[in-house]
Amino acid sequence: MGSLLSLLLPFFALVLIGWVAARKGLLPVEGIGALMVFVLYFALSALLFRLGAGGRLQAGPVWGLLAVYALSSAVVSVAGLVWSVRSGMNRRDAGMAALVAAFPNTGFLGLPLLTGLLGPGAAGPVAATLLVDVILTCSCCVAWMHAGAKGGSDALASLRASLRGALRNPLLQAMAAGMAIGALGWTVPVPLDDTLRLLGQAATPAALFTLGAIVARAQMRAMAQPGGVAARLSGLLIPVCLKLLVHPALVWGMGLSLQAMGHPLSHTGLVAVTLAAALPAAANVSMLAEREGADTGLIARIILWTTAGSVLTLLGWCAVLGVKQAV
Repeated sequence: MGSLLSLLLPFFALVLIGWVAARKGLLPVEGIGALMVFVLYFALSALLFRLGAGGRLQAGPVWGLLAVYALSSAVVSVAGLVWSVRSGMNRRDAGMAALVAAFPNTGFLGLPLLTGLLGPGAAGPVAATLLVDVILTCSCCVAWMHAGAKGGSDALASLRASLRGALRNPLLQAMAAGMAIGALGWTVPVPLDDTLRLLGQAATPAALFTLGAIVARAQMRAMAQPGGVAARLSGLLIPVCLKLLVHPALVWGMGLSLQAMGHPLSHTGLVAVTLAAALPAAANVSMLAEREGADTGLIARIILWTTAGSVLTLLGWCAVLGVKQAV
């Protein structure tokens, strides 16, 4: 357990440093957006492109893992929706609460943390979960939010718009471009590959530092609003538990069931996808909530509590899954 803690702490220490920098004003709030652009469009995109071009994203069958992950995400989203509707939320807040309960922070936290914890072999399964999160979960939740506005046709239009937006996601585009280069057998020129390697090496510290700053910004915005239904942790226990406990438990349980039935699921891949599901809620959901006119204070508090709680729950999941050291 001590060795696991020593492996996880540096990653969360970087998140804490970013949080302190933003809270103390060392990093202006208006500068966080520029950091996000660097991380998303340059550092993480370069990392994913090189992984794809090197064949690591194609390694091993991932479709069975994605099916397990997608079904688990759907169950968690529906559970989050039921909770939010019963809590008296309007349609926009309910849809966003369902999304934040099932959308892990794979980009800013999962890729750097899990590849560092499990080794580069985890990159393929972890990156593949982005397809489900961005294309399926996010698109469906946003479409549901708009379904009651102007009827079913508006929901379909919203779904199409969400899918178009998902296809413009820089991380998905970088993955697709890298995998295409690898599939064609092309070689990236050495000077360009070296440049991308340097950018990719900056991905882990930059993404984690930026995540801390984003969480701090969300916290400051949440504190500026009335607490309402989300003022106390007791009012958020259900979505927090859905994200940190139920989501990974469903992935792990379904995966083990398929393995018991003879389906050739990679055990290493299942561990990686389970830990991806155990990640805290994605910080950028708060920005989507703001754009959609939902309760940003509610979403920000769920993100804050899942991020804080994940320090302990990830440690617990690593122990349950038998993760001892990076490979």
